[in-house]
Amino acid sequence: MEEGNSVTPAGTSLTLGRHSLDMERGELLRPGGKVAGLRRQALAVLLVLGQHPGAVVSKEELMRRVWPGVVVGDGSLAQAIADIRRILE
Repeated sequence: MEEGNSVTPAGTSLTLGRHSLDMERGELLRPGGKVAGLRRQALAVLLVLGQHPGAVVSKEELMRRVWPGVVVGDGSLAQAIADIRRILE
């Protein structure tokens, strides 16, 4: 994340810059509370990362948790990360 984007735990939500990740409801909210439109896999990646704030999560763990029992290429994870970055600006 770029400088200025902080990750701050707050109960069951995380503050990601101007956005809020509601861990309990599984939603990324824009400023003002509107749901940000993330593809299902990108949101799943963000939720896995949100379960480990400030920690490194391996590519293998992300692939295993987001695409369980499915063989996908690295491009799927790269696309999910690109989607997250685009939404979080």
